[in-house]
Amino acid sequence: LRWLKICFAMVEDLPEAGNYDIVFVEGTPITSENIERLKKIRQKSKYLVTIGACACLGGIAELKNYQDKEQRLRYVYKNFEGIANPDIKPVKYYVKVDLEIPGCPINKEEFFDVVKELVAGIVPKIPQRPVCYECQLKRNECLLQKGEPCLGPVILGGCGAPCPSSNYPCDGCRGSMKGAAINNFNSKLKEIYGFSQQEVDLIMQRFGMLDDMYPEPPAIGSKKALQEYKTIKKDLQL
Repeated sequence: LRWLKICFAMVEDLPEAGNYDIVFVEGTPITSENIERLKKIRQKSKYLVTIGACACLGGIAELKNYQDKEQRLRYVYKNFEGIANPDIKPVKYYVKVDLEIPGCPINKEEFFDVVKELVAGIVPKIPQRPVCYECQLKRNECLLQKGEPCLGPVILGGCGAPCPSSNYPCDGCRGSMKGAAINNFNSKLKEIYGFSQQEVDLIMQRFGMLDDMYPEPPAIGSKKALQEYKTIKKDLQL
């Protein structure tokens, strides 16, 4: 690390650098100021990497999107006039993201592996394997077969399956795999395991998974992002 210069404004009171080789973004923008700062940082960075469920998916904060936002604002603030109250979106909605390291919390080994490759000028690819794959490696008993609402079949692995290994169902903090048949999986949760639509929606809301089912166009407007949106929309027949 002696050849690296690390800027962490929350820890050290240092002026911002003119340009960055790698920027790690944690958390999701919730104000117009956050969004503008994010866009400026993107312009100055070679690689922008989001880390954690909030940055990659919207996270727990995105639960607000599925509630009465005005009512929640009144509950938190006595005087709420002039307070921005936008929908919560992941970072990739606003700027181009080169790589996502999802999870709540992230896997430290995965993070270190990513950093080593980025420093070497390589953008790594996270294997598109489900959490179920890691459960099988650990010989875990399948919670879904026991009737638990585990999202392991459609959620991106890489975490080491700590939740199912502790007898707790996967609730999707790493987001879905690319091409995961989420709608089909939800139908199976209702048809085979007897969960109601409300129960399924509550599970999917926890880390913003519901947005994977009903996506909307990204604000950044890049051709690639819009094409990905159209593909997802076609697959879901929206």
